[in-house]
Amino acid sequence: MAEATDLLYQLNQQSRSLFQERQVILSFSGFLRKLRERPIPLIRNSSQYLYDTFNYFGRTEAGSGFEDCARWKVFDIGTHKNVPIVGSEGVQDEIYKVITGFVRQGYSNKLIMLHGPNGSAKTSIIESIGHAMQRYSETEDGAVYRFNWIFPTDKSLTSKAMGAVGPIGFTGMRDDDSSLREDSFAFLDESKIAAKIQSEYKENPIFLLPMPQRAEWLKKWISEDTGVPEAEIEIPQHIQLAGLSKRNQLIFENLLAAYDGDLGKVLRHVQVERFFFSKQYRVGIGTVEPQMSIDAYEKQLTIDRSIANLPPVLHNISFHEAEGPLVEANRGILEFSDMLKRPIEAFKYLLTTVEKGSVNLPSSTTNLDIVFFASTNEKHLDAFKTIPDFASFRSRFELVTAPYLLKPSLEQQIYAQDVKALAKSKPVTPHALEMLCLWAVMTRLKQPNPDYYDSKYRALIARLDPRHKVRLYEGESLMPLFKPQEEATLRELRRAILDEYQNVVAYEGRFGASPREVRSILYRAVQNSKYTTLTPMALFDELERLVKDRTVYEFLQLEPRGKYHQPQEFITVCKRDFADIFEREVTASMTLVDEEQYETLLSRYIENVVAQVKREKIYNKITGNYEQPNENLMRDVERILKVNGPIEKHREALLGRIAAFKIDNPVAPIVVSRIFHEYMDTIKQHYYEEQKKQVEDNFKVMMVLGTDEAKNYKEDDLHLATSTYQNLEKRFGYPRDAAYESLKFLLTFRSQQASS
Repeated sequence: MAEATDLLYQLNQQSRSLFQERQVILSFSGFLRKLRERPIPLIRNSSQYLYDTFNYFGRTEAGSGFEDCARWKVFDIGTHKNVPIVGSEGVQDEIYKVITGFVRQGYSNKLIMLHGPNGSAKTSIIESIGHAMQRYSETEDGAVYRFNWIFPTDKSLTSKAMGAVGPIGFTGMRDDDSSLREDSFAFLDESKIAAKIQSEYKENPIFLLPMPQRAEWLKKWISEDTGVPEAEIEIPQHIQLAGLSKRNQLIFENLLAAYDGDLGKVLRHVQVERFFFSKQYRVGIGTVEPQMSIDAYEKQLTIDRSIANLPPVLHNISFHEAEGPLVEANRGILEFSDMLKRPIEAFKYLLTTVEKGSVNLPSSTTNLDIVFFASTNEKHLDAFKTIPDFASFRSRFELVTAPYLLKPSLEQQIYAQDVKALAKSKPVTPHALEMLCLWAVMTRLKQPNPDYYDSKYRALIARLDPRHKVRLYEGESLMPLFKPQEEATLRELRRAILDEYQNVVAYEGRFGASPREVRSILYRAVQNSKYTTLTPMALFDELERLVKDRTVYEFLQLEPRGKYHQPQEFITVCKRDFADIFEREVTASMTLVDEEQYETLLSRYIENVVAQVKREKIYNKITGNYEQPNENLMRDVERILKVNGPIEKHREALLGRIAAFKIDNPVAPIVVSRIFHEYMDTIKQHYYEEQKKQVEDNFKVMMVLGTDEAKNYKEDDLHLATSTYQNLEKRFGYPRDAAYESLKFLLTFRSQQASS
């Protein structure tokens, strides 16, 4: 019991400390002091606040995609589920540019519409922005305030007559009370409050200051804060407007009249309250679902307890309370989810609401301060473009394309949490997710049109198949299909290849397998009782099943173009990739040759080539002398690499490749096995071919290990097979069952290839 009491005491102390530190409740004079100290942050509108949110969290120097733009860290924070946005740097940067435009013009007058295929993270991107706003509002830099009207319980005095001097129904008020005093009802105990009226629009308390004094004071304070002369200070346009809602304006005017214009006495009734953005509680962050048709409405308050306890001077006011997503989202952001699924009549009001920043209600027209977002899929957008009113809507939209990802390495990151969850019920083997994401990305690619490029590149572009287009996007080697010089040319054209389908209706990444479908394949594959682990083979089985149902998935209905739009063939490509990868891994696990020997040989070769091209000598650590490059070594390696054509040109190209790497990666160390990884694979394959008989014999033993048939093999053979399994698990992460299934797949696949 004592322990529980101590815990509650600590919690209470922490809560009070945080409450006081954040200064959640202020009097109006307390708010003015803050305003004078930091005038610019406290007069921000929603677009400026969103702009500052982006800049508060900052950005990284380079994104993970192809775009020449940075990655904003608000998308690393993720959504309320703490899931970061993978890739999509181009989408993020476009949103930032639009918001920057709003800031420069002083208001947001367009709706930011994210459009793209289903599952391209449109909603998640908007949720991430909202979550970042929530986090920012919890910091001192991001503090935002609204206000409430407070009326005490003591009603012993009646309203004063017009022109008379005295209180209007509250004790303790004297004729010399003024706004300069610290006296305020803001800190009254709840038991002493008769009525509390909240501002449903969360208006900035600064609008309680009348114009032109509001602008004059702000100019002076901003000048003192920034050092800029008052004459050069421009007060934001939204601050110069009448920013109060009709209800708050009526309360203000009636109190001011009752107090004979004593603004100080009016402001004693103001309780300034710090608020925090929240999607869950609909504070400054709202969502309008497709099925919702009413985004703002109001109701008259008649029997509300707070209304009944108001002083008589306010009884002549017909109180209305506004509600709905538009009201809840004021001073923040509002998302129209799948907006174009709604009937057009349901959002025609947006033409004026977004452009003018106001909403018409039965009893009033209220100014809004909202950055509007929307999401829609391409089908609905295509249909929307055909209506006569589209031109009117288009001028009020900022369209931002959100395509599928085009790099498997990024696609894999989407399912990191899924794989983590699945691994609790069934082990996930290496390369399973990699193969699935490779297949998904290949379904999204479009065939390059050679006519789009200069005539000297057309033949090269025509040879670029889906698998090598993925490799190009990933920055991987294109050899042996393309020679080193051809590969260098394609790398130079990568930006143009990516841009070819960026600004067209059928852009690259509009069609193909969606992340939702990929995720469902993962979860179905893990339930496949045929496999004890989640292997690439289990996923291949699911993919084979999926591609047979062309009526369900739109991307399966696309007509093949060359080697593109062929999901069935892409499964074979993935199988071939996995067979190659596993073959290298199982061979390396046999430890017939130390892995370091491959890298040592390649490093020595490159070192000699560089010295030979530069006409330099190489320092021999053993003899301590400088010696000529070893021509025999270079010739031996070049025979292994099967170099054709002039040797000198080949060697110069290697030096050029190193130089290109240093230009692209100025601070990265030179690791030859990475820069020339295809040569590394060729060298490994060469030694594999030399020991092919021993490797194939070991495969046979591995397949029968643990059965009665294993008795037919020698002890050394059994030991090699056992150690290979152990190394596969230790070095590459294959459980014994998964290694067996993978080896079985490899042998079957190679047999099928040989027979075909």
